[in-house]
Amino acid sequence: MGSRRSDTVTIKDIALSCGVSISTVSNVLNGKTKKVSEEIADKIRKEVARTGYRPNYLAKNLRANSTKTIGVIAEDLIVFSSPSMIEGIMSCCEDKGYTVVIENMRLFGRWHGAWLHDEELFHSALQPVLAKMDTMNLDGLLYLGGHEHTVKNLVSAHDLPIVMAYAIADDKKIPTFRLDDVTGGYDAIKYLVSMGHKKIGIIAGEYDNTHTINRILGAQKAIYEEKLLFDPSLVEYRQWNKSGGYEGMKALLKQDITAVFCMSDMIASGAYEALLEQQLVPGRDISIIGYDNQDIASSLTPEVTTMALPLEELGSAAAAKLLDMIENPESRMENSTDVRLKSTLIQRRSVSRLS
Repeated sequence: MGSRRSDTVTIKDIALSCGVSISTVSNVLNGKTKKVSEEIADKIRKEVARTGYRPNYLAKNLRANSTKTIGVIAEDLIVFSSPSMIEGIMSCCEDKGYTVVIENMRLFGRWHGAWLHDEELFHSALQPVLAKMDTMNLDGLLYLGGHEHTVKNLVSAHDLPIVMAYAIADDKKIPTFRLDDVTGGYDAIKYLVSMGHKKIGIIAGEYDNTHTINRILGAQKAIYEEKLLFDPSLVEYRQWNKSGGYEGMKALLKQDITAVFCMSDMIASGAYEALLEQQLVPGRDISIIGYDNQDIASSLTPEVTTMALPLEELGSAAAAKLLDMIENPESRMENSTDVRLKSTLIQRRSVSRLS
């Protein structure tokens, strides 16, 4: 490395040579050494002197001219997950003195689910918003998905840093923050088995939906670990709504099940209706576990045991990453971030223990 010209040495080279992160090198070069040992700081300074590394003053100038404003592109604010994630984003930005500008594409409100498999329709909404954001003199962009899917050609004309929340980009360099649905499905089934259930039905969302696929993978893993047989005939792929839960439960009642894993609380509400129609009591005759921890889960009788999504934490973590990329431009050179946050089991009264 010593033979390289000083103007070709990057901060990433310094970090690799010293065995530290790029942000640590940046902090030392900017005199922020409170959280860095003197030994490490001295090692970094010596490596900088040895290589003749020159900081990127253009990047520093850009940071100095920061407007301390970020843009949030939301697929749709009516989706149940969006408000909590927005709360996390706003809280993080307020703590750091940043202003947030929100653009709502209203994908579900305008086209329901038609845009999900229509790339042209999707980009007819995205591109005007990106163009509008590029006129606002922002420091960065945060893309807020309505569900997990891949967004193609998400590019800022001004090369602004971008972070994804609840969705992923086809550009793997864009940091991503999403749900750990595999662990969520795993934990839901593990809990039902711990309560004595072995014949477990599943009412899932659409079979090609990413959340469905990952929660099924987690459920399968738990079933195999418990040395039970995964029976595909006990899985009903339906819509993510009450009618989907109703139809799914009606089909599962033809099987000898004792419990049902519903992949959303709305699905669980439909399952409840189907049980009550047959004079069966949820939580007593058939145990139910939901997913999402929506308000309806605590409104039903009995209240639904469910998996609570870490939505506020997800929004806050995504915003924190974006602000770090804005304030430390060198960090954009680090390896891609793909963070998956785990859901939490909320035990209520819809699951009974089998003796």
